Amino acid sequence: MTGVRMEDRKRVRLAFWMIFAAALLVRCIGFAAIPTGVNQDEAMAGVDAWALSRYGTDRFGIRLPVHFTAWRYGQMSVLLSYVMVPFIRLFGFGIFSVRLPMLLVSFGSVALVYLVGKRLFSVRLALGMMLLAAINPWHFMQSRWSLDCNLFPHVFLLAFYLLLVGLEKRAFLYFSMVFFGLTLYCYGIAAYSVPLFLAFLAGWYLWKRQLRLREVFCCILIFLAVALPEILVLAINFFGLPTIETPLFTLSYFPESVRSRDILLLNFSFPQLWRNLRAMFRTCILQTPGSLFNALPAFGPMYHISIPFLLTGMVCFLRDLLREKDMARRTGLTALWGFFLLGVWVGLTTFEVNVNRVNIIFFPLIFLCGYGIAAVLRRFPRAGMPVCAVYGTCFLLFLGTYFTAFAEDIGRYFNVDFLEAVQKADSQAGHESLYITGHMDWQYNVYMAEILTQYACEIDAAYYQERTNVTGGRELLPYSRRYHFVNVDYLTEAEAGGLYLVHVSELEKLPFAYRILGETGCYCLLTPGP
Repeated sequence: MTGVRMEDRKRVRLAFWMIFAAALLVRCIGFAAIPTGVNQDEAMAGVDAWALSRYGTDRFGIRLPVHFTAWRYGQMSVLLSYVMVPFIRLFGFGIFSVRLPMLLVSFGSVALVYLVGKRLFSVRLALGMMLLAAINPWHFMQSRWSLDCNLFPHVFLLAFYLLLVGLEKRAFLYFSMVFFGLTLYCYGIAAYSVPLFLAFLAGWYLWKRQLRLREVFCCILIFLAVALPEILVLAINFFGLPTIETPLFTLSYFPESVRSRDILLLNFSFPQLWRNLRAMFRTCILQTPGSLFNALPAFGPMYHISIPFLLTGMVCFLRDLLREKDMARRTGLTALWGFFLLGVWVGLTTFEVNVNRVNIIFFPLIFLCGYGIAAVLRRFPRAGMPVCAVYGTCFLLFLGTYFTAFAEDIGRYFNVDFLEAVQKADSQAGHESLYITGHMDWQYNVYMAEILTQYACEIDAAYYQERTNVTGGRELLPYSRRYHFVNVDYLTEAEAGGLYLVHVSELEKLPFAYRILGETGCYCLLTPGP
């Protein structure tokens, strides 16, 4: 009997490492090259991380900010950029260092899905859920580019697992509070969702006498100790208080912020609640086409074939939760249902969510999808091979599309032509001033043009702040005199010695004669003159 159990353990370990290795392999293939180019938020996170690695400030010179200024009118969470810092110091500034942290974190979450599934269900079901995570389109796509908010579900999943373990070993319970606190530095949405999740579970544990009041109190203290700086930033901006600088960090006030408009709780209306509900249902259940950044239309974030399994899993899971008599098991299942409801809450209270904004829901959906598949297979055992074959085919087709059609199409939205063109413009000798269009080919945004220029041209933070005239070993005019980010519609005259980078569609709008020096993709480099 012991030998059989040992043999089973070997098979489980083999299956675990095979799934993990396969997930690792496919996610590593060309991760720094596909998506080609760089997303504007990804570039901003990288530029701020580079400044932190050199000066201990963001690119604006704010010392160890708790929250980034980012676009001024819209801010950005800091944890992903702080995690980038050691990789930038080790490998230098570039797309490899910027994307590597999300890749590594995603590897870890594939294993975490197994560990959570094993604790809540069975080894066999845990392996199935791990396999679902390994081939999941959402999980695959978010692992290969560094968007700050996509760190949120991974950190939360780690905290969730530690919480489950902590019901048996209290040290892990307190350790989980550290990571729950860190979620507030992953994505602003965590501030009005994670505390509610913890309050829900605390009430359940106290009611069922699985935790004592002093243990809950200790958890609250640890969570607040970690999350307090971010909470204070939120309070400063809610009440319009001035920035606070401390020896350890800076709590910034953002006078131009418009982020509060995205939160239903601060701008409640029933029509908006209905629109939020529809957006969540379309994104998470129907998986209708959205941004190419997040999901391939033909597959959705979880494959369209998962829809019946998701619905089955929700119904069967809730039924089994209500029937469960074993209190320890029921507590774990309640925690997972709370995880799912947390995602629903985010979808309802956040402005018309897309995949990025409601990313916290996808791990519980993976668990529920696996649960639904298991329920179907219990009733129809012979369906196992066809289900595996269909999912395997979907994954192969997804990879084939991702590395071919998607790789070609995403370049436009990851600003490939602009990045190459602005690098060429910046390297041109004999021109002290650059005039750079805000036309990104897929949208018009001068702020985006500026951050992509800073990323592509590796503009030093000290130069950007005009504390020096040297960047990249070159002595130039001060930043504000060299780099001009313009809307061509409002140009009235030309600078004689200036160099202009414009989109081809803007040539006819120029109010002066010009001479084209070169073309890169859909961009032209030109100077005023006959």
